[in-house]
Amino acid sequence: MYENGILQVACLWSVAVAAGTLGVLVYTYLRHKIKVLGIWAISWMFFILMQISFYIGSKDGVAAFYSFFSGTLLYGVLLYFRDHADVRNSLKLEIIGITPPLFVVYILTLKHLGISEGLLSNEAPYVVLSGIFFLFSGLVFLTMEREWKRNVFYLGILLMIFGLFVITYPLRISSETPLVWISVGSVLSVVIAFFMITLATSKEFLFFEKQVGVRVTLEPGGRLITLDEYQVLKEELKEFPVLAFVRSLNIPEPWKAYFLSTEERKNSIYPTNLAYMAQLASEYFKEAEKKGLRGVVVIDCPEYLLMYNGFESIAKFLASLKDFAISYGGVLLIVIDESAWNTYQLAILKRVLE
Repeated sequence: MYENGILQVACLWSVAVAAGTLGVLVYTYLRHKIKVLGIWAISWMFFILMQISFYIGSKDGVAAFYSFFSGTLLYGVLLYFRDHADVRNSLKLEIIGITPPLFVVYILTLKHLGISEGLLSNEAPYVVLSGIFFLFSGLVFLTMEREWKRNVFYLGILLMIFGLFVITYPLRISSETPLVWISVGSVLSVVIAFFMITLATSKEFLFFEKQVGVRVTLEPGGRLITLDEYQVLKEELKEFPVLAFVRSLNIPEPWKAYFLSTEERKNSIYPTNLAYMAQLASEYFKEAEKKGLRGVVVIDCPEYLLMYNGFESIAKFLASLKDFAISYGGVLLIVIDESAWNTYQLAILKRVLE
């Protein structure tokens, strides 16, 4: 009787934590309108339904909702990976192709170990497959650790541990110590919940984490500026959270700067990854507008980008950034050395930005 009471408390605690996580994710999504948060909120809803199914003994519910949980979580992770990481040296998504053979090998191994075929013909195989997707989600986060804060690394490790925990479901379900496993699952869900909430509300998503006391007086739109003008503006905006794509290292501390380079380093972006830079700029301008601020994006090395992309690609890229700036009342500053451009290119740039 005592043990049954503890089991019920553990079950209720696990569901309560999942519900709290869902609430925070929904709140953060509604506040910031970041798509991946909405997807993770949906995945956590499936997690709650899976837990309820397990506690009421619905094997079909466990199989279905575990699958939905892992699938939507992985979809959100891959979306986050696409929009918030420079993928040049990251995980090759083709690795997902090893999932079917790994799944089959594991199920055959369980049969060889004497796990009843009755169990393996019910919900267990679907739960195991879900565990493999949790492992893959964790692996994706681990590949992003070079560029992001420790929260990403910890969440990756935790998802891989949770994946291993889920994969052992056929072994755990026949265990004589269910309280231990429910407790382990509850602890894992609490810690994963903590890091999901921390990641969702941290600077990985939010450019304007602190109160901004500096106001930008520049007119919205795009501008070509000289190096001398850049030095003056850098001093004027040294306390403002400017989003900057740079080659120079002398950058004010409050700026959110990305170093353009072909080498791997923290907060670096490969010069051909214009789509990722455009994504960051769009999110930055959008968030600045919501905060009632005039966002500022700086590129101090268009000549370096030209070397790797060609002029037509650069012109289209800058035109897109200017559109973002105008749409959200922001400012785009391009630091240019006119001697590095021919007459035709310079005329196009001035037409695009001014």
